[in-house]
Amino acid sequence: MTMSTMAIPNHVQRLAGVVRRLKPDEMRQLVELVPELKQAKPERVAREERAAIAYLRQAAGALPSLQDEFINGMSYEVYFALPAAQQDAIWDRIFAEAPTGTHDLKEHNARPNARVAARQKRRA
Repeated sequence: MTMSTMAIPNHVQRLAGVVRRLKPDEMRQLVELVPELKQAKPERVAREERAAIAYLRQAAGALPSLQDEFINGMSYEVYFALPAAQQDAIWDRIFAEAPTGTHDLKEHNARPNARVAARQKRRA
């Protein structure tokens, strides 16, 4: 047993064993009977979400509202009310207008002993 498993009560471990043996349709039925299972988030996920929201608020000042302009002069609210096919068409049109490909990048030959600046240790 791992250290984290030891902290979990026996009845929860037994229940987990039963849940692991459920077929997909039985799992869906279980979630219908216990809707709290859909809402349960691991603490790590909740902590990461809070950190991301705090970062965005600090970086942007405030999260965008549904009335803010999003794309092609549309607000978030209007865009997300569109059918998926229309949303895809908007992105297809945007990407068709944008240059894609290699952008004619110039190649350079690197010296055999060249090092990439990425915290690499010097070889002896």
